[in-house]
Amino acid sequence: MPRAASFQRILLPMDFSPHARAATVVACNLAKKLDATIRLLTVLDVSDLRVAMKARLHRFATGAELRRAVEEWVEEQYASLSLPSGVRVTRTITRGFAEQQILAAIAKYRPDLVVMGSSGLARRLPIGSKTAEVLRRSSVPVLVCRKA
Repeated sequence: MPRAASFQRILLPMDFSPHARAATVVACNLAKKLDATIRLLTVLDVSDLRVAMKARLHRFATGAELRRAVEEWVEEQYASLSLPSGVRVTRTITRGFAEQQILAAIAKYRPDLVVMGSSGLARRLPIGSKTAEVLRRSSVPVLVCRKA
C-alpha cells in the first residue's frame, strides 16, 4: 500500500495580495492539522522605488528614507497577517524575480508543499504568470488558493 504524503514543511510565498492572504489561512489550517512548519517567503523587487510604487508609499525624500519606508511597510504587512498561535512560522525576505526566488527556495528549503495565491497584486488574469511558472517547474506539490 502506498505511503500517505507527509506535509511537514510548507512554503508560503507572500506578496500580501488578497489571494496570498487566502493562501495563508489555508496553510495555517494545514499546519495546525499536520503539525507542520510554515516558511513565509516574501520576494521584493530589486528596486526599492518599484516596491514603494506598488505599495503606494509616498513618505520619503532620500534613498535611506525610501529603504526605511519599504522595510516598515513589509513589517506592517506581516503584522496584519494575524497568524494563529501554535503554528510554527519562519520568514525569509529576498529580492529578485518572484518565480525564480520561489523555485530557489524550494530547492534550498525542501518543502513538502507550496501553498500560494492564484495571482498577485496585478490581478489581471485568473492565474498569475508567477504562479503558473511555479506550477510548471516545481519539484513538489503546489496548492493554489483564491481569495474567498
